Amino acid sequence: MELQMTKNTLRQQKAFETKNKLIDSALKIFSEKGFDSSTTKDIAREAEVTDGLIYHYFNSKEELLWAILEKHPLNHDLKNTANTNFLLDQSLDVVLNEFFTNLIDMLHEKKELIVMFFGEAQRNQKVRDRLVLTIEEGLQLLHHLLKQKITKDDDYLFLAIRNVQTGLVMYFLLYDRFQTDPVERKRYINMTVQQFIKVIT
Repeated sequence: MELQMTKNTLRQQKAFETKNKLIDSALKIFSEKGFDSSTTKDIAREAEVTDGLIYHYFNSKEELLWAILEKHPLNHDLKNTANTNFLLDQSLDVVLNEFFTNLIDMLHEKKELIVMFFGEAQRNQKVRDRLVLTIEEGLQLLHHLLKQKITKDDDYLFLAIRNVQTGLVMYFLLYDRFQTDPVERKRYINMTVQQFIKVIT
């Protein structure tokens, strides 16, 4: 009985590892080739498995795409930052530096996902809707944090947050993801914080 349970546990662990390997391989291929141009053969080759094994875990290529987005929730780290009690007692520039630095760090850590997500959003309405929802969640996190510190009109503040976070994401996509200079990144974030403070105070 115990031997059978061990075998089942090992089988489940192997299945879990294989499924995760397929998700990670799909992310890499989708990022490099785009969703439409990628094939299950490409993903299987990257994962070093047979084509047929993919369909044991996923019904379609699109199901793999949603599995990627489920495995890598973009706002998880930002939620932790926004809910940190430490920030409530800090000055506005410290709060914004912390939040924007964590945003850029998250974009770097999930670089392949971000590139795939934004690229696919141009072609796939469902992905675009998911991206918009994810961005709105991120905006709400910073909005909630700042509402405790400043008294600007809600609509004005929300639009200002949308503008600054859009700028940060575009900075990452066009410049920062291709270079590794932490001094330049810190300078950019510091300047963005100072400019943003002028807008919202």
